[in-house]
Amino acid sequence: MTILKKLSPLFLILAVVGDFSLPYFLGRFYPDFDQMTMIISQLGEPTSPVQSYFNNASVVTGTLFVLSSFGVYAFFRPESRRFAQILAGVIALYGFGDCILTGLVHISESASFFSPAYFLHAAFSGISMVAMMFVPLLLAYQANRKHQRVRSLFYLACLIGSILALILFAAYYLPVIGSLLASTRGLWQRLSLLLLYLPALSIAFRQIIKKER
Repeated sequence: MTILKKLSPLFLILAVVGDFSLPYFLGRFYPDFDQMTMIISQLGEPTSPVQSYFNNASVVTGTLFVLSSFGVYAFFRPESRRFAQILAGVIALYGFGDCILTGLVHISESASFFSPAYFLHAAFSGISMVAMMFVPLLLAYQANRKHQRVRSLFYLACLIGSILALILFAAYYLPVIGSLLASTRGLWQRLSLLLLYLPALSIAFRQIIKKER
């Protein structure tokens, strides 16, 4: 447990950087993969030439998120046990639901939304994304209580921006509006992830800074 606490910042940084950069790295080996229009999960579909690499990497980054949660809990525990439990819990849930399950649950080309594999993937991915939004929300609340206005505004901006980007991403499935957003579907997904990952990344740097003092 002590080792997990010490390595927690490194695990969290590797998880965030690794998961966010994964589509850009693997996309180079996927002919005609368009970062602006194609969603990240398409890298793990049966027709993808990098399917196995994407699935394996998703399990690794998800595991790193889960492992980092132990250190996150220990870092915030002195201030509030409940706060630390929720924050560490949502990070672990995100790692399991959005990364590990993505790598383990394989969806066939003929799968429909109501097929068990597709529904499991979509449900856990959606729940995990919503859970991850508690990270900037809780950090903004904490910063506001400490009268750290700039930090609080930063976390709130990340939260609101992520929600707006996610709405634009989801709007692709709506009639009429969807066709207008088809050319930027991938952009909104990646922007939403970036704005969710920045607060998580800040936790890792706060842990490192505290250790150096």
